[in-house]
Amino acid sequence: MNYRNTHHLAAGSFRRKVATVLFVVSATVLSSFNGAAVAAKNVVLMISDNQTWFDVGCYGNTVVQTPNIDRMAAEGVKFESAFATTASCGPSRAVIYSGLLTHRNGQYAHPHREHNQEIRPDVTTVFSMLKDNGYRTALIGKDHVRPLEKYPIDFKPKARSRNVIDMTTAADRFIAESEKPFFLVMSFGDPHPVSIDGKGWGIPAPQNGYTPVQYDPQDVRTPAFLPDTVEVREGIAGYYQQITRMDFGVGRVLESLEQHGHKDDTLVIFTADHGTSEPGAMGTHYEPGVRVPFVVSRPGLKRKGITNSALVAFTDITPTILDWTATQFDDYRLHGRSILPILETPQPEGWDHALLSHVAHDVFAYYPMRTLRGRRYKLIWNVTYRSEYPLPIDTVQRRTWVNARNGKIQMLGTRSIEAFLHRPQLELYDLQNDPWEVNNLSDKPAFSRVLDESVAELVKRLEAQQDPWLRSYHPLKAGQ
Repeated sequence: MNYRNTHHLAAGSFRRKVATVLFVVSATVLSSFNGAAVAAKNVVLMISDNQTWFDVGCYGNTVVQTPNIDRMAAEGVKFESAFATTASCGPSRAVIYSGLLTHRNGQYAHPHREHNQEIRPDVTTVFSMLKDNGYRTALIGKDHVRPLEKYPIDFKPKARSRNVIDMTTAADRFIAESEKPFFLVMSFGDPHPVSIDGKGWGIPAPQNGYTPVQYDPQDVRTPAFLPDTVEVREGIAGYYQQITRMDFGVGRVLESLEQHGHKDDTLVIFTADHGTSEPGAMGTHYEPGVRVPFVVSRPGLKRKGITNSALVAFTDITPTILDWTATQFDDYRLHGRSILPILETPQPEGWDHALLSHVAHDVFAYYPMRTLRGRRYKLIWNVTYRSEYPLPIDTVQRRTWVNARNGKIQMLGTRSIEAFLHRPQLELYDLQNDPWEVNNLSDKPAFSRVLDESVAELVKRLEAQQDPWLRSYHPLKAGQ
């Protein structure tokens, strides 16, 4: 079914109104900065690779060193509840760049090698949208999206995604040479694990003048979703090393913007493509997999350093960029909305839910899930729940899971291995009283009303998006 044709006429007037509103909001924002007009032209989007939200200093981690992200938060806005809609690198980036959830944009899993997944032909990326508006585009580092012709990128140097010196040197050149307004994506390779065996993380040696920060495994705190073992602590220490190196790159990009006179005309967003690569995070819809750091710096903010309670998702990134750049796009409706109007409102109304959608991490790990994440309750629909949960290829061979598979541990933190592998059709969690999602309430009579309302809202949203999985599956039909 052609999504564009089925929705274009029905929603045409609505989209024209939305485009008008976005333009008016952008114009209003521009005219209000310090009482004078400021040209809102440039966008820098910085993405770390596999980093859970609490692994940043400004999010309360007292061990890992992230001074540059912390400075961004102090000068901008930190979102405390931001969500990757799928905990898988390639599909997550397709959502970021399209504004459409995975079940709509078509990149259901990784694009490389045998996985061979790519966005649908009728999907337009934010790179194309901005190019049509006269922007110069760049992506430095990891792409993990296909087909690249759907991503018109003017500047894509051969800078390895783990080499922050080369990446940021290239970024400085791009910023300095750009005569047009620009859209720059810095796609860091850190802190994605460097291997599938051993501790998996860490920086083996200094690189191009960057000296790694050392972390003692005894100093790290093991989060409750992981077993507190020597091996896990060693992995976290190496993971922190890579986070700090990535943060160094963030700082160099911020310096380049300031040195070239673009600090006051550039929207900067920092986030991670999803949570850490450990089991219980990657490839799941549990909080460590999908809840990510999300910091926004915008010129002209009157209220700086605030924490925003809105539930935002990666579907909101493209609409925000379109709003900031006054770029009109009305071929079809996107799945998110701009966050610019709520940046300086710590507790905005109407931002109480996030919709998440996962199909597969790789071709060996098909396990579709749809999730409605509210402020207190979270509903996960495991579409093919009769299947054993397949661990992502990135996770299944690392030490944490190998030890579990060999029977050395019976629990992944507070969750049993059995519960992790064999999941019910519906999972309902009270995050206020059960933040690590251990006690499933979906079969508890006292929570039947919460369950019914959550399922109804989830289905309503998926039907509006014409989720193709609804043709064969439904969260209230058992035995599928």
